[in-house]
Amino acid sequence: MNILLYALATIAAGALAVRVPLGDREDPVRRAFAVFTSVLCVTYFGFTLYLLPGLGAFKYLHAGAGAFLPLALLVFVDRFFWQPGAPRDPRVRTLTVATPLVAVAYTVVDAAFYRGVPRASIPEVVLAVYVFGAFLVPLHRLWELHESTDHRLERARIRYLAALAGLAIGFSGVEALARSLGGIPGAEVSFWAFPAVVQGALPPLGAIFASIFVYFLYQIITVYRLLDLAEIFSRLAAVSVASMLLVLIDALSAASLLGDYPIHGTFQVFLASCLFLLAYDPLRKQLETWAGRILNRRGQLLQETLRELDAAMVRALSIDGLAHEMLSRLVASGRVPIASIFLWDEERRTYRLVAERGTREEPPIMQVARQPFTDGFTGGQRAYVRAVMVRQKAARQGGRPEDAEARLRLLLAMNADVVVPFMSGEVVIGWLALRGEEELESFTAEEIARLVHTATRASVFLENLHGFEKLKEESRLAALGTMAAGLAHEIRNPLAGIKGAAQYLQAGREGPDAEMVRVIVDEVDRLNQVVSQFLDYARPMQLHLEEADVAALIGNVVGVINAQGLPPNVVLREEHALVRPPLPVDVVKLKQVLLNLCQNGLQAMKSGGTLTLHTRVGRLRDPKARYAPAVELVVEDTGVGIAVEDLDKLFVPFFTTRHDGTGLGLAISRRIVQAHGGELDVSSTVGRGTTFTVRIPLSPPSVEDARVRSLAAG
Repeated sequence: MNILLYALATIAAGALAVRVPLGDREDPVRRAFAVFTSVLCVTYFGFTLYLLPGLGAFKYLHAGAGAFLPLALLVFVDRFFWQPGAPRDPRVRTLTVATPLVAVAYTVVDAAFYRGVPRASIPEVVLAVYVFGAFLVPLHRLWELHESTDHRLERARIRYLAALAGLAIGFSGVEALARSLGGIPGAEVSFWAFPAVVQGALPPLGAIFASIFVYFLYQIITVYRLLDLAEIFSRLAAVSVASMLLVLIDALSAASLLGDYPIHGTFQVFLASCLFLLAYDPLRKQLETWAGRILNRRGQLLQETLRELDAAMVRALSIDGLAHEMLSRLVASGRVPIASIFLWDEERRTYRLVAERGTREEPPIMQVARQPFTDGFTGGQRAYVRAVMVRQKAARQGGRPEDAEARLRLLLAMNADVVVPFMSGEVVIGWLALRGEEELESFTAEEIARLVHTATRASVFLENLHGFEKLKEESRLAALGTMAAGLAHEIRNPLAGIKGAAQYLQAGREGPDAEMVRVIVDEVDRLNQVVSQFLDYARPMQLHLEEADVAALIGNVVGVINAQGLPPNVVLREEHALVRPPLPVDVVKLKQVLLNLCQNGLQAMKSGGTLTLHTRVGRLRDPKARYAPAVELVVEDTGVGIAVEDLDKLFVPFFTTRHDGTGLGLAISRRIVQAHGGELDVSSTVGRGTTFTVRIPLSPPSVEDARVRSLAAG
């Protein structure tokens, strides 16, 4: 059994020594871990062979490799906790010089003068004193790190790390002492009893704790953060209980081997083991739940909350309802003091805070631009973890430094420790931002993976709810169109009568009475225009697509404006960055959009200025459109500009900043552009001017897509 345990420890250390560097061959922390586990693997490999009769010479391999373990552990600790600009631990150089000298001296002296001494030779004692004394150096280094950090959770996890290392070193030292005082295997000792005699009176607890310690380091390397020991102990407890149950079942079954039919007993042991393995999967989940409630209460609480949330999502009937369900349950769990959800806003072309729960000292950030925050998600990252990003920043890892720095600043502004995305294919439609209850690292790797699973599930519901809300919007607009048609009929008939009567009264009149009648006629015409625009906005839009030359379309618009006459001191310019192939558009409606934007620009330059129409190549900004290639038609004026508080309201129906405006021109223009599958954006600076940008995708929308877009644009 001793040989088996040491062999398993050898295999585990060797496998991790090979596997971990494959994640990043340039990472110095991974390389240091590979060196440490390689030395540990050789140490246990030598001792495994030493336990076999006739292979006593392998004690030199075991002792020589073991002499380098303190140095390898110190190098790993120094690499993992190193900060840019900090000096390397000078004790590394000291051990680097002393360790090879001690190992070589032990091997030469012991082989030359003490070869016949079976146990506790002077060279062995000296080597043991050196090795276990040298182990105090990395333990002292961990204690220094523990005292230097201000984070409570970080201090606790460093204590866990030092405790595991201390247990592995301590038990190994006690076992070595027991072996030196134990009996000497003689010729009468059987092959099977020989390993137990060499091992000594104590079981190989040092190897067991060393394996747990290496596993702990492996988890640290994998997620680049210190783990909560409770998480590991709960896993180990579940495995240990399952193993004991299997041993008990096999032991009871093996009792039949003592009877007259050992073949039947062997088959019974085999059958019992198979039945246990079949039942192990549901048993494992229950064991992990019980172990988590005892040893990892915090993690188990979050796991149960997420399971309840997965079941509750199906009852959400709206996006707001889903957001409320998610955030309320997460905050109520006690693990998440602050939680928020950001979703893509097509109107503002940014990610907008749609819901938040929890209390914070500073006001929350309300909007986040697409780039560079979402680049990591589109590049394959499953989540942003603040602690990992801080470490990567210190190690100058994580892609472009300026983008990583910007993402980290946004995480701090959102007061989030973890951000998991809502994805639709490769498109980021939003994210869930969570603040933990601890100072730095509040969520384990397993918890983050579980949050990612919940966010993936929520992404499907968000897509379905978005489609449902679009369907409701279609129904609302259809009802609005029906109402508008009837309303227009009821209003236009009286308007026609009022206008006819006013024109009759106007004939032959002069003076103040004629002026009042003219006001009546003008206001009737303006009201009739409002009714016409309202009908245009409410009725479903039909596009008649045809291949159009963009430059020719701009030239046509410029010709119409010149024919109408420019205001004084206004200059009209036309520019084209590139000549593009014909673009599939509804020429009449797109011309209506450009004329409306130009008229707005001219009215903003009553004191003169420059109105510029130009084209360029660009891309759509909506992530749902996959950032498709597009042609940009830009209308830029040097007028008075638009106030910041009015920018978000420009495309709202019936909002206007002009006393004679209807507030429907820009709303209709955006509907036309969106029906083409495009975008209409505005930017403005008070006193300098305004720029409207129309983006039309190079690929034409289908007839059905155009109909849906026109309805949803309302």
